Amino acid sequence: MTTPSANTTSLTRQITIEAPAATVFKYLIDPDLMCTWMGQACVFEPFEGGEYRCEINENIVAGGKVLEVVQDEKIVYTFGWEGGENPVTVGSSRVEITLEESGGSTLVNLFHSELVAAVEEHGGGWDHYLARLAIAAAGGDAGPDPVANPPADA
Repeated sequence: MTTPSANTTSLTRQITIEAPAATVFKYLIDPDLMCTWMGQACVFEPFEGGEYRCEINENIVAGGKVLEVVQDEKIVYTFGWEGGENPVTVGSSRVEITLEESGGSTLVNLFHSELVAAVEEHGGGWDHYLARLAIAAAGGDAGPDPVANPPADA
């Protein structure tokens, strides 16, 4: 994983996943597969203007609109949090994910821009979820998400 860019309103991450780009792409757009690595209920309508929504748990829900989908190569969508007083509101930031396949593995490039606040926190969230994506897309079991299912004593 890379560290956040110097720009205080955006961040970048990269991770290599031991799976073809077509497989990784499915984990980014198929709601059932999305839930194996992020969230307990997801919606991703893979067309311009489609809905993006991911319920991490009952209290943490992200949402936005799909801006661009290029089969097995790229997705772009707006992103933000529902409810509460979070300054990153639904649709207020932008996530772009590109996939570059080489030798059966896929380099995932994530660029999250237009963040008005909490860049470091979003970076930590992406670190967490991209690591889980790498496990799931490679055929492993990422297990229960500690963010979606916090320990009972938390």
